[in-house]
Amino acid sequence: MEAQTSSAPDVVALQPVAVVDHLAKVSSTKLLDLLVDGKPGGSQRVQVKQVQEMLSQLGPFVSQPGGSAANTTRGMAAGFHVSAGLIGALGNDEWGSMFRSGMEMVGVDTTRMRDVNGPTGRCVVLVGEDGQRTMRPCLSDAVRIRASELQLEDFRGAKVAVIPGYAFYGKDLVETSCRLAKQAGCTVALDFASFEVVRDFAEELDKVLHSGNVDVVFCNEDEAKQYMKEQTEDFAPFLQQIGQYVDTVALTLGEKGCLVKKKGSETFAQPASVVSKVVDTTGAGDLFEAGFLFGLLNNYAPKRCAEIGCLAGGAVVQNLGGEVVDGGWRWLHAQLYGELAQEVVRGSASVVQEELLQCYSLIHKKGRGVVYYGSARLKQDSPYWAKAMELGKGVAQLLRVTTWSGGGPGMMEAATLGASEAGYPIAGIRIQREAGTTVLSGKSYLPPEATVFCRFLSPRKVALVDAGVRQQELDRTAYIFLPGGLGTMDEFFELLTLVQLKKLGTKFAVPLILCNYNGVYDGLLQFLRSCEHHGTLNNQEISGVVICNTNEEIIHHLARFYGIDSMRNQT
Repeated sequence: MEAQTSSAPDVVALQPVAVVDHLAKVSSTKLLDLLVDGKPGGSQRVQVKQVQEMLSQLGPFVSQPGGSAANTTRGMAAGFHVSAGLIGALGNDEWGSMFRSGMEMVGVDTTRMRDVNGPTGRCVVLVGEDGQRTMRPCLSDAVRIRASELQLEDFRGAKVAVIPGYAFYGKDLVETSCRLAKQAGCTVALDFASFEVVRDFAEELDKVLHSGNVDVVFCNEDEAKQYMKEQTEDFAPFLQQIGQYVDTVALTLGEKGCLVKKKGSETFAQPASVVSKVVDTTGAGDLFEAGFLFGLLNNYAPKRCAEIGCLAGGAVVQNLGGEVVDGGWRWLHAQLYGELAQEVVRGSASVVQEELLQCYSLIHKKGRGVVYYGSARLKQDSPYWAKAMELGKGVAQLLRVTTWSGGGPGMMEAATLGASEAGYPIAGIRIQREAGTTVLSGKSYLPPEATVFCRFLSPRKVALVDAGVRQQELDRTAYIFLPGGLGTMDEFFELLTLVQLKKLGTKFAVPLILCNYNGVYDGLLQFLRSCEHHGTLNNQEISGVVICNTNEEIIHHLARFYGIDSMRNQT
């Protein structure tokens, strides 16, 4: 039984048994009728005959790839555009084919999933009127991967390995996978899976935790109580104990959010995301992991990781099943990145959407600030080069925020180098080709960690606008237009249109400055006056544009706008 190899995804997750979920929403009465031998809630294993009997009585139901690892990797690939893959085994039946094609359809790599003769696992998931799940898995004859079949190559090259506690049902599977993943250089995340797993494999769980091969633990309150063998709402002792063995513990509390303990730091609470209606809690914990690990991969602070995790969990409970639908991802992106993201991401093609989310992620890491636009053609021999560099330095010293640009040559480079010389952060959203230049090549003046490269113009344009949005009164941002041509004017008129449509600057105004060095924009100003004269433009719509002839005027205007003592701030 050989695994096919491919270039490693950033995240790999162990799926010991491929499972296809059959999901149905049922009334309380119907739920009790279907569960003659059991009580609602929890997970109780059944045989194939019982699965068939339940499905025959259900009426309409939805079938989709299931299991903790599948839910997490699907969320990472489809919603966060993280390269993710599964390690495990699936049967050579129709359900195995459905599992593989379903995961590949959303971008999850399945080349590490072994094809094995035998049946694929199945699970009936009954969702009650309150959104709670009753799970009846049929796994006894399902094909599964064994510890002896795992290879170092399954994990090599990945940054994170996710190991679900359900793998404890396979002898030595968790211990072996954690050891190999750690050997391969992965950050290892262990999910406690269920209170039944914690109860039935207490000794094995402790052994893995003490091994030093686990970095992150995910669990819920029921699992924590089972581990402590105590019905309590005080989880401080649990977090303290597990925190001795791992770097980070994330304890989910359902509608109360989560508690996170990072080694060397105090425990903090993150409230749950507010959603309009809970339809089904299937996959809430798995999607929390997806969001939290997305933050971890981007080196976000634990607080931000927890926030994204809660948002992802909130997104999936708004629909049936452990897969977030498009509307759920739009909701998450709006909550995560703001109103502008909601407007743009809503109708974006997948590749453009992926670039947009990379841009928003960079903006979050570097912080909003001053955005410079200008010609890529005006190089060091231009009379404007030294002025732009001096301006970039002076504005950075005054506002002390990140300097943003399109990352290209010319005026963008000059202003950015000035800010860098002053010792303040710089960042850029680059495009494949700037006007008047050849295809992008060579070394950039921007550090790699401060750059996003876009194939498409639209995400770059949107992201640069967003980089200058003021989200609170204390934010210091600006849009500054250095001498430029068609591309610069395109950006200028787009900003004016956003202001006109009240999509920008309605909550907190943002300075919009034209650098009219040597009258370079006199013709533009004449055109705007002509538009006003002919009735196609209202003077009020351009009243926010500030015309400055010198760098001193720009510095003075920004200092006055933000109430800064410019002389004191530049010493």
